[in-house]
Amino acid sequence: MDFDQYVAARYGRLVEHAVLCGCAEGEAGNCVDRVLVEQRRAIGRAEDPDPLVHEAIERAIAGTPEPRRLTGPLVALGLVGVVVGTVVALTYRPAPGPMPSLFALDGARAQQQLEAQGYDVVLRPVRACEPDGLVLGSEPAAGQLVQDGATVTVRTAVPSGTNCDALYGFRSDAWQFVGFALGGPPPGFARTVTIVVDGWDPWRLDHVAAIDPARWGELMTTIAETARTTAPTPNGMPRLTVRTSLIPESLCGVPHPDGTQGRAVLRIEIDPRPEGVQNGCPLTIDLYRSQDRTIDGVVVYTPKDLDRDVGLASG
Repeated sequence: MDFDQYVAARYGRLVEHAVLCGCAEGEAGNCVDRVLVEQRRAIGRAEDPDPLVHEAIERAIAGTPEPRRLTGPLVALGLVGVVVGTVVALTYRPAPGPMPSLFALDGARAQQQLEAQGYDVVLRPVRACEPDGLVLGSEPAAGQLVQDGATVTVRTAVPSGTNCDALYGFRSDAWQFVGFALGGPPPGFARTVTIVVDGWDPWRLDHVAAIDPARWGELMTTIAETARTTAPTPNGMPRLTVRTSLIPESLCGVPHPDGTQGRAVLRIEIDPRPEGVQNGCPLTIDLYRSQDRTIDGVVVYTPKDLDRDVGLASG
């Protein structure tokens, strides 16, 4: 059975099984994550993985080791292998490195990126008012030290239902634009896109140029670097804030460009500040749309006075 499909379909039930077997609720998810990584190959070979996974969870909670299957001469060979492997492990163990940021990635891209770097990955779906599959965070969090080959749990969004409808579309549009700066597919652009950065003279891209991030010059690089910044937040990543109303007439002293007054706007803030900190101005992107909902205007306010006061470290 496909491992990822099994985890997506059965994760909640497996956590419930762990709790019923005596695991504390706060630890049940971690217990299930460890078991899933250990049993990944067996799950892939099984038509119905539930019995073997349930048994492995019960063993993990009881502290009972998995039965050994080696017999006779194979036992001796296995012991030799263990000794050799132990010597090698003690001889060289690479230093842990910082956990990379998964900001604006979906679960599949995050898993591919992390596995390419040598980590074991478990995707854990979590209900949230975000696009389906969007990475919400990871354990360890972005920026925390993680040992090469360690198990990384990646939390991905599962839309929460009708209570998310009011914001879901706006947040989806915002994430798509930011994802474009990080190498994802382009959003819908108009035939001509007018771009203004920090109040300077506007410049324009036609549709063909707009869907190529390289044609945006350093602007997309600035957005990507800000998005990948390690932040002093619970998940180690910046917060993405979306607004559609109560937009002030200026930002950090930079007024709105001419021609934007009175137009509907989708404001995106990529904010690396800790909760409650209001100094400076985070990277802010205003998206303006034509009547057919394609983006015909992009106004960007680059970050101001954040590094000095917040002490951020780029990831």
